[in-house]
Amino acid sequence: MLYFGMSRFIKNTLYGLFRLSPGGRDSRQTFCDIYKGFLLLALFGIFACTWRNTLAILYVRDWLLISELGCWIICILFELWLAAAFVCAVIRRWQDLDIRIPKDDSFEELVKRARFWEVLATEEGSRERNKYGEAPADNPVPVISEADLKAAVRKKLFIDLEDEIEEIK
Repeated sequence: MLYFGMSRFIKNTLYGLFRLSPGGRDSRQTFCDIYKGFLLLALFGIFACTWRNTLAILYVRDWLLISELGCWIICILFELWLAAAFVCAVIRRWQDLDIRIPKDDSFEELVKRARFWEVLATEEGSRERNKYGEAPADNPVPVISEADLKAAVRKKLFIDLEDEIEEIK
């Protein structure tokens, strides 16, 4: 079981690294694996930059004939690549959930909401084809109808919980 989980994690992380296209859809599991893998790789990049003068890093730099400036440039480019790949994964996940921004909201406001990131990481996507393509094979069959699933995601994203609490009182 551990082997299967680790191989899936590595496969999904590599998929996220080498698929720099926002087109298509990603399942919740794929997105979570990409997120965790990118977090580990970003921490590894920061570690390599911070401790670039340790014996192990110096040995690798000497073996690859990379200067100090070259090491910095490679690490910065690697972190930028991770950021671009993560943005593409977020867009593909967004498309899987078929999220549409209401007219009175903006993209910037949506991304600033903590619930947006929670929905991306916790909600299962639809099994139906949408305008972004076929559903990922590992999307589970929802226990509620597709329309109710989409309505629940939109409600969770765009209805403020504080307003509902005030209305109940």
